[in-house]
Amino acid sequence: MFQGFVEWLEQTPASLFLSDTTGFWTWLIIPMSQCVHIICIGLLLICVGILNFRLLGIGNDRRSFAQLASALMPWIWTCLIILFLTGILQTVAEPGRELLNIGFKVKMLLLLTVVLITIFYERSVRNDPQYWEHSPERRRMGQLLASVSLILWIGVAASGRMIAYLDMRHDF
Repeated sequence: MFQGFVEWLEQTPASLFLSDTTGFWTWLIIPMSQCVHIICIGLLLICVGILNFRLLGIGNDRRSFAQLASALMPWIWTCLIILFLTGILQTVAEPGRELLNIGFKVKMLLLLTVVLITIFYERSVRNDPQYWEHSPERRRMGQLLASVSLILWIGVAASGRMIAYLDMRHDF
């Protein structure tokens, strides 16, 4: 069934246009999309790293977690939106390479999980700015969540990178 969707998507005008590497615009669109994608990955990882390290108690503590979250969440969500858009563009250009790839599937699963953690971070401090400072139990939970989040974000980046090496469309 999923294979059928990939085959259908590969025959759409958008996919045929974007996968034609002989045209100037398609030759320009995909590399530019990839550059923007990579820059946003870097910016996103910096922002989530700062946020998670703050929960772990690492780094400057002049600002509370709530203050950092308030400053960084717009950057995080903006990067995620841009990554979504550039990711769609790249997926439409090579549906089989992306959608049938185990690296892509792992990336999406990890990404979904870590986005849910990020939503939890944002909502917890929106409702109570001192949420993570109330008790030792919450601080420990925050540290555990931050550790898991950092591992998941590294997994998202690594599995995204592995897409290039795990292309299963060709027989070897």
